[in-house]
Amino acid sequence: MDVRDLAPALLAVGSLFDAANRTLNGADAPKISVNVVATAPGSFEIVLDVVQSFYEQARSLLVGDDVAAALNLTGLIFLGGSVGTSLVWLIRRLQGRKPDRIERLSPDTVRLTIDGESIDVPMRLLRLYQDLAVRKALEGVVSEPLKKEGIQKFKVLEAKKVQAEISSQEAIWFVAPEPEGTVLLDDTRKAAFSIVSLAFKDDNKWRLHDGNSQISAMIADDDFKRRVDANEIAFSKGDVLVCEVKVTQTQTGTGLKIEYTVVKVLEHIPAMKQLNLPIEEHPKSEDDDRDDDRLLDH
Repeated sequence: MDVRDLAPALLAVGSLFDAANRTLNGADAPKISVNVVATAPGSFEIVLDVVQSFYEQARSLLVGDDVAAALNLTGLIFLGGSVGTSLVWLIRRLQGRKPDRIERLSPDTVRLTIDGESIDVPMRLLRLYQDLAVRKALEGVVSEPLKKEGIQKFKVLEAKKVQAEISSQEAIWFVAPEPEGTVLLDDTRKAAFSIVSLAFKDDNKWRLHDGNSQISAMIADDDFKRRVDANEIAFSKGDVLVCEVKVTQTQTGTGLKIEYTVVKVLEHIPAMKQLNLPIEEHPKSEDDDRDDDRLLDH
């Protein structure tokens, strides 16, 4: 394993424990450190020493049960602790699926139901599972190394006994999920767009320009798409579509996201082929009428 691949994984371990400690114990939780004690050649085995400083241990005694000990945190993430479950175990058990129902059994225990199967887990474990920072750090520890060539398995050992094993095929389960966004704006308006590029596959987007900026939009007008597929409509550079367009703005974990959907194409205006010059019409005089009559007599 290249050291350039190993280093990010080690940093992710530190981030994982920081995020887990903060999630369970709050922003003012006693700090813990993750130290690499040894690296075994061949298997690239990494032995981690997760400890609290003497000062932080003394501080923990003052705040009592509200602070999880470093060893318990290790068990809750990797080994399973006293209840026989861990974050790694839960993610492997769910296999990338999302629980259909979460039921609180007691202040410390919840029941997850998925596909008719129920799993009882500690509330603290559910909090780790739901925390995006924890999940993103765990992705860096497990999924990212398993993407590298030559790395086939990720193992968790305690006293040289394998507690968990993840194959490269299972790495996809540990990729952090994208947070569900909150819709901030959902508005339908009338607008005109010039066509930048077309897309003839149903799942592809058209690139349009509103005169100021370029957008990518899904075409949801089935009748318009049918006419395009049947070659009933021909397009050329500079054509304009007058549309009812739906604008959806969503707040996500990475920031604002905006999507455009053309609900209805109201008009297709071909590109201008000639200059529009104003031609003035003057009222006819009596002399003009006599000239017209003479022409008719002939």
